[in-house]
Amino acid sequence: MKTVCVYEDPTMYGVHGITAAVKHQKKALAENGVEVVDKLSSSCEVIHINWPGPISFMKLKQAQRRGNMGVVFAHSGKDIEGGFTLSEHLQKPFIKWLSALYSSGDRIIAPSEYTRDMISDFGVDEGKVRVVSNGVDLSKIEYSEEGRERYRRKYDLTKPTVIVVGQVIPRKGIETFVDTARKLPEYNFIWYGHRMNRLFMFDRDMDQAINNAPDNCQFTGYVEDIGAAFSSGDLFFFPSTEENEGIVLLEAAGRGLPIVTRDLPAYRGWLNHGSNCLKGESDEEFVDLIKRGMEDEDLRERLIANGRVTAEEHKLKNIGKKYLDIYDSFQAEG
Repeated sequence: MKTVCVYEDPTMYGVHGITAAVKHQKKALAENGVEVVDKLSSSCEVIHINWPGPISFMKLKQAQRRGNMGVVFAHSGKDIEGGFTLSEHLQKPFIKWLSALYSSGDRIIAPSEYTRDMISDFGVDEGKVRVVSNGVDLSKIEYSEEGRERYRRKYDLTKPTVIVVGQVIPRKGIETFVDTARKLPEYNFIWYGHRMNRLFMFDRDMDQAINNAPDNCQFTGYVEDIGAAFSSGDLFFFPSTEENEGIVLLEAAGRGLPIVTRDLPAYRGWLNHGSNCLKGESDEEFVDLIKRGMEDEDLRERLIANGRVTAEEHKLKNIGKKYLDIYDSFQAEG
């Protein structure tokens, strides 16, 4: 394999799971000796499409007309609802568009078995779908004592600290995060992550929750130093109600943070309650699980050790090898 185009759509906006996945694909391939470009050229043999927009679709078709292999990554599905303003009204036409886009790929890569099953319900040919994690960039989240002290001073984190890193949108469980913080005043709760412009993401309940958050709970907006953000915390709490995989959980595991999260279908098979995470459903359960994850030293050590093993299994070099296997098997079939 000489050159792979991991196409960067000019209409891709924001900082989110898709932008992280694009970076991961590039690094995963580079770590396996593959030349990676972000624009289609005559030297490319494969193109990766990630952003579900019309320009990416046109580039996919252009590459295929040249005889290149077209790989489409399935990042979106049911999680569109709650993703932006009026999304519940646009869900049906968007899923129809996704079905056409995914079906146009020579191979579709889903980040989890859950996503594979979901896009099969969209009418996508199951024979084209392969499951490969988005992976985790372990170098991105290495612990930094200097970063920990700097961010804890900056955000006045004087108590044991529960963190989240991720976009501030309703389906991420903002209200649950705030309510849990209110019930656990002995801890700091801090959410590091970009908040979309209210024109694109308006939700009255979410806004009310943030505006009425207790003193021990804060939302920072986008932060530059993600390593320092992870280093500042003592436990990672992710109450999202819908995910296709959850890269940030792999990052938290790689950083060595005990994880408390909701029991979602996308996590089954790699996140196991009591082994590498604690899973709950209700606000009351989350309160209990966070206290256990903070205070039970034996449990903390087990969650941290097993979480690091899970992250290591998902490191980018291993992910890149899986991409190469997919290319080779496709070419062999042709």
